Amino acid sequence: MKKKINKKLQRLNADTEKIFQQIEQLSPEKLEDASNGWSIIQVLSHLNDAETASLKYMKKKVQAGDKMKNSGVGNSLRMWMTNQALKSSLKWKAPSYISNPLSYPLEEMKSKWMETRAAIQGFVEEYPDKWMNKLVYKHPMGGRQNLNNAVDSFIYHQIHHMHQINRIKKQLGV
Repeated sequence: MKKKINKKLQRLNADTEKIFQQIEQLSPEKLEDASNGWSIIQVLSHLNDAETASLKYMKKKVQAGDKMKNSGVGNSLRMWMTNQALKSSLKWKAPSYISNPLSYPLEEMKSKWMETRAAIQGFVEEYPDKWMNKLVYKHPMGGRQNLNNAVDSFIYHQIHHMHQINRIKKQLGV
């Protein structure tokens, strides 16, 4: 199972690198232009904030150890439906605890995000195999999920915001 999760993390990192490649030629002014809502940097900051908050929650949740509840078909179905919504270009409000992202210079943002990803990778590597079916993660829409579904949600959350970045770029004329 960890091999599957590690492949998903590789995909997530590759997709993130594509985002950075698509925006690296933009000026700091364009990256920080929030005239139509969030700026591109704020979108990236939001993605990092969501992953950081998720990791913090999972680190706290594993303290319950074997007492964590098991994941079932209903959990997976709910996450699948959530991921289908996330990969669409539909819009909705972010949860309040991550709805006011800060703006950073691009290189600082990239560095912060890579630190978060390294921490997630470390968490996955240390996560006991016997807990792979435990509900360690809580998605605002998808509910409680196992580690595999948590990583899926990171992938689909990023896809969702790639739509947003493309809309912003179009609005900026780039």
